[in-house]
Amino acid sequence: MPKWLVRLKGEKFDLEDLPSLLRSPEHTIIEENGSYYLKSSDFDSLGSADEVRERAIAIIKILNGAMKLHIRSFRDVSEDGVTIIEEDGRRHHYVYLGGSITARSKVSANLTVTTSNDTRQIAPLPSNVESWICLAKTDKAVVDVLHFFRENTWISLYKVYEIISEDVGGQQAIIRNGWATKQRLSRFTQTAQSKTALGDLARHAANKFKPPSQPMTIQEAGSLLRGVILSWLSSKA
Repeated sequence: MPKWLVRLKGEKFDLEDLPSLLRSPEHTIIEENGSYYLKSSDFDSLGSADEVRERAIAIIKILNGAMKLHIRSFRDVSEDGVTIIEEDGRRHHYVYLGGSITARSKVSANLTVTTSNDTRQIAPLPSNVESWICLAKTDKAVVDVLHFFRENTWISLYKVYEIISEDVGGQQAIIRNGWATKQRLSRFTQTAQSKTALGDLARHAANKFKPPSQPMTIQEAGSLLRGVILSWLSSKA
């Protein structure tokens, strides 16, 4: 059966972390000759490069959010073309440029599965990143939380807070579960909503939302929500 691969584009510093974290049939990152490819069982039932690309883009969006949660300094990767490997080893490359599509073919050796360090087969034990991506397939709240967390703005972090609060039954459930204290959550929500504290970055434009005596920084807010997200995802495992 032909195999689909989607080439990834990004900084090598970020790409080289991926093969060790995604290595199951559902989501595998392969390094070959300095290039990185996404392979997924989701592609097996698809019949065209367009369909594979569309599905890959959805997976990559979730992957970027999961990696940002796993590694704070991670920078987004993106799709950079689709490859189909025929049973006889021939490859057809589909490159998308400005909305158009071109195809080229050549014969090459069978794909060698490698990691950044060696070419040994690694046992497919799921990493946290892989588990989060799989969870996102069946839980829209996880998709949205990873998406908004990746954006890292006051408004997007507040959306993360709202989604998790709604999912678990309110702020009190977050506090009761020990994921964050009432004091820290209050500092976060009051800062995020206050135009006085944040100006145009605030969730609201009205001046009626008063800032806390010690407004949070965006770094503190990101750290707080990261901890809440990790605890929330762990509770879903």
